[in-house]
Amino acid sequence: MRRIILFVTALATLVVAGSATAVKPAKVTISLSRPAVVYGGSVKLSGTVSNRQAGEHVNVLGQPYAAATFTSVATTDTAARGAWTYMASPLIRTSYKAQWNTAFSQIVTVKVRPRIVLTLVSRTARRGTFSVEVDGNRPFTGKRVLIQRLTADGPATVKRAVLDSSSTATFTIRLPRHHARVRVVMPTSQAAPGYIAGYSNVWKSS
Repeated sequence: MRRIILFVTALATLVVAGSATAVKPAKVTISLSRPAVVYGGSVKLSGTVSNRQAGEHVNVLGQPYAAATFTSVATTDTAARGAWTYMASPLIRTSYKAQWNTAFSQIVTVKVRPRIVLTLVSRTARRGTFSVEVDGNRPFTGKRVLIQRLTADGPATVKRAVLDSSSTATFTIRLPRHHARVRVVMPTSQAAPGYIAGYSNVWKSS
């Protein structure tokens, strides 16, 4: 009986030891430095692999808006403590995930704003003529933008303009003599699909 008890105890010890030294499943993480980027800009993807080793190969996969599947966009190696990074430049809303060996990370999504450039064409004492250009990976023909004056009470929409086949528009608005600030906004309803609201640079009178 004593021998049986000793055998069972030894067996239990081996099972516990084996469980403690069992190989943990591979795991890779992913995160974003920011949730949205302006068209043409970049966002940093980063994460770690579970073995915390340098020199591991991580495959970054992306799925742009309207694409059916994820495809490989880059391969990067881990640095100290298994950390990896990649600078992504999505042209439209894009989802990303990381692959390490057979492990996949969760999915993260980068939203993209159209790039909007506002330029003064000419100005008189009380009026200003401006041009606006909206840039993305597709044209924004027929989409509307809001022209806003920025005041102490907040932004005030003073006009709307429709973009032409070149995704540009020219407009004229009244301006105060001093301290005028103007910007152009494209709401999400006009930027979609694949883009969120975009904002131009702010023009300021001297």
